[in-house]
Amino acid sequence: MTIVEALRAATANISDNYFLLPIAGMEYPLKRERVYCYELYHQLRLVLAQSDLVLTGEPDKKRHPAFDGERHPNPDLILHVPGSHKHNSSVVEVECEPKLHHLKKDLGNLKQMQTKGYGELVLLLFAIESVPWARLGRAAELNGFALSNIIVLLHKHAGAESTVETCPNVA
Repeated sequence: MTIVEALRAATANISDNYFLLPIAGMEYPLKRERVYCYELYHQLRLVLAQSDLVLTGEPDKKRHPAFDGERHPNPDLILHVPGSHKHNSSVVEVECEPKLHHLKKDLGNLKQMQTKGYGELVLLLFAIESVPWARLGRAAELNGFALSNIIVLLHKHAGAESTVETCPNVA
């Protein structure tokens, strides 16, 4: 099973309360990336139960020797074999507020993790209706990073599978 297949299956199992968090005293629920990510992590662990790879949530790269002298990314999820760079499989950045500075940070993390051997780079956007391609393209440009390096998933609604999105400028 690929990371994209696993993410699509996992996102289909994320319910309303994790997709948009009800808040006491508020009429409408709010998007909360961390709440969503924790449930996504749980659902991915279930889907990937037979995998030899380990799913790690928000691995802090401070004091990691491979990042000495570099900025320390903190990707939302990675799939790898801990303790080695031989099986660095996938990195997932999750975003629900796709403002330029958020996308720039996320793509910067993906680019940096790619230099450490991670092959599949995924940007998972949730609780939005469409991919902001122009903004995403600008964030990629600011990072010196091609959008063709990443897989973009869009998770519009709770209980529905995320979809793989293709940049309209790519034939």
